[in-house]
Amino acid sequence: MTMVRYRPPAPLDSYIEWMWWSQRDVQQLYCEHMLPSASAQVIFALHDEPLTWRKNLTDKTSAVWTRGVVHGPQWSYFVSGPKPRGAAAGVSFRPGTAGAVLGVPITELTDLHISIDALWGARGRSMHQRLVDAHEPMAVFGVIEQELLSRLTRPRLIHPAIAHALVDPVQGWGFTRISGVQRQAGYSPKHFTALFRGAVGLTPKHYYRVKRFGTVLQALTGGECSNLAELAASLGYSDQSHLTREFREFAGVTPTQYRPRGPDSSLHHLATGCPPPDPRGGKNSSIPAAGDGRR
Repeated sequence: MTMVRYRPPAPLDSYIEWMWWSQRDVQQLYCEHMLPSASAQVIFALHDEPLTWRKNLTDKTSAVWTRGVVHGPQWSYFVSGPKPRGAAAGVSFRPGTAGAVLGVPITELTDLHISIDALWGARGRSMHQRLVDAHEPMAVFGVIEQELLSRLTRPRLIHPAIAHALVDPVQGWGFTRISGVQRQAGYSPKHFTALFRGAVGLTPKHYYRVKRFGTVLQALTGGECSNLAELAASLGYSDQSHLTREFREFAGVTPTQYRPRGPDSSLHHLATGCPPPDPRGGKNSSIPAAGDGRR
């Protein structure tokens, strides 16, 4: 599979971590656990073949989408089904910015998978054709940039207290007390949580847990982990069992069962024993993904 990544210039660089384009030359027959990143994603399929997803491997019913889909910030993993040959492109938003670009409050996207057609109507359908006609990666990125820029009608700034809370803490995500961040911001716990969730789509506690989990994934995919107990201690887990429990919650597997698609694809776990999809959810259906308890 060929992959191209691209970081857009200002002003979109303040909202988007990167854009990507990929070309799959053979059908992918296996499923993947798509692990949470605490951010929203938009995926554009540059073909008309259906794609499926479901809440977890025990869920036998798959939802189907075509052309494009928005994956809101996830509480946990979801399962992406086998994929056809062809090209796809996507946008990975920075935490706290997707709602301003997509035109809806991020809390209305959390843990959901919404088709572009449902979100943008006829504009979304016409965009699919423009992306298909673009052919080359940079031309595809140009179409996406043009569309997203047209939606930035005025500056959308994150609340300063939330922007501060989203910065990587020096001591690491596992050693930072949310109560300390909240007190530093000068807000009550309830008000701070409401502000944070309104911007990011997750509670501050869950966001910090997901970010720490991402650090674990980086260590495992980068070959930096020789001892899980030492890794747990270095990242602020109480012990190895704590790390394993949280890993299973977010990935659906234990750290020793985790199989990333590649060193640059830590959020893609290659799943085995994937049953064939049963798309009773209907084309372009949008139903809650795993972890819809809204913790």
